[in-house]
Amino acid sequence: MDRSRHGAPVICLAYPGIEELVDPAEIRSMAPNADVVVCPYSDTIELRTAKRLDPRGRVVRDLSPALRDDQRRAFARAEIVLALDVPLDLGDIAPELRWIQAVGSGVGQFASAALEAHDIELTSAAGVSAVPIAEFVIGRVLMVWKRFRELEELQQRHDWTPTLGRTLSRATMGIIGLGAIGTELAVRSKALGMQVLATRRRVELGSTLGVDELYGPGGLVEVMRRSDVVTLCAPATSETENMIDARSIGAMKSGSVLCNVARGNLVDEDALVAALQSGKLSAAIVDVARQEPLPPDSALWHAPNLYVSPHSAAAPDQYFGQLFALFLENIRRYLAGEPLRNVVDLSRGY
Repeated sequence: MDRSRHGAPVICLAYPGIEELVDPAEIRSMAPNADVVVCPYSDTIELRTAKRLDPRGRVVRDLSPALRDDQRRAFARAEIVLALDVPLDLGDIAPELRWIQAVGSGVGQFASAALEAHDIELTSAAGVSAVPIAEFVIGRVLMVWKRFRELEELQQRHDWTPTLGRTLSRATMGIIGLGAIGTELAVRSKALGMQVLATRRRVELGSTLGVDELYGPGGLVEVMRRSDVVTLCAPATSETENMIDARSIGAMKSGSVLCNVARGNLVDEDALVAALQSGKLSAAIVDVARQEPLPPDSALWHAPNLYVSPHSAAAPDQYFGQLFALFLENIRRYLAGEPLRNVVDLSRGY
């Protein structure tokens, strides 16, 4: 990557409200010659979803907002951008841009920006939310197996009917995608006495990375077949599109639980609803959906024993401090000509 201008980079903080969460002076201490510009830009959830699902589609262009003059000036000068979203036609709008630090771990919305064609490097925030998301999964599984929802309903009715749950210890957690989130989930699952099986795209011979058994992608069905809870932590790619379909769900234990904190397009949602309606699955935990916001008429809202949440597994209390630490470290690396952390393989999408 050409970093010919890195002696005095223009750094644009484009995530709305970021200046209230971090101190731009810290950036200047890392890069004394930097010109730090705060210029918020954001897409609607609908546009962000459209950029991910159909990057070159007409809907993306129709929903894209017109840039204000100050936004256009900021992007025109920027060499480095910290952002959740970027404008359409980014290569023309930001001719000096060389690197984007994404605010999130998911970067599907950048597919419409043609970064590779314009020699723009993208780094993600992968791992920043790993701990709270892993905690969320454990909390939701406890909610399902300890029957907290039913206990709350009993309380509301003033009904003293003993309602007993299930033990996590000695049950099996299957993790599809042993990355940062999957690794943190494995640690917490084992701390509760669970056996942990996992899949990972690359598996080194003899390595289990802290789980009881580790498989390559070909072990998907085996892990699903043996697990009491299956949690999806894999990235959204062409290879993972609809990987959880009627066949793979059919391989799961009767009465098991499926949890998705990855991306909605990993799951055939019709097959998931059918498995809940038939009782094949005792419950499903869904924090992400193929279309976000989830449409009011989606069958997911009404599926039995489905625990849906609006992409809420992450937690903001420590997020931005860790994100900013990653950003500062990457600025140091950028200025030193060193490889950046969390570089996204644009051909794979993560």
